[in-house]
Amino acid sequence: MATIIQGFEVLTKPKDTSIESFPIFITVAAGAGQTTVTFPTQFNAIAIALQIENQDGANAASYRINSSTNPLINLPASNFRSFSDMNIVSVTVVPGAAGPCIISGQMAALPKPTLPELGAL
Repeated sequence: MATIIQGFEVLTKPKDTSIESFPIFITVAAGAGQTTVTFPTQFNAIAIALQIENQDGANAASYRINSSTNPLINLPASNFRSFSDMNIVSVTVVPGAAGPCIISGQMAALPKPTLPELGAL
């Protein structure tokens, strides 16, 4: 059964050991401001595991997953937050002024859509 997350139809089951997955690594530069990564549009995939690492030793960063309206969550300096066994469509981060945020994740490719059978023309 499909789940709709932020308008994307998600068929992936995060604990399914038969799906093929691949890693991603994204660096959001210090002071870059609010940056959103939407996995289906940028990687044609859903994140089934994700880690957000704040490499700023002095300043907190902020993040949120699967939402454009929930408040940002604080990520203290030199800290990380990880998520696993989830379907994650997007992540938004706001890095501190003195160090980047690293987003690393395990992506499961979205299934290719099937075309309906064509009737007689």
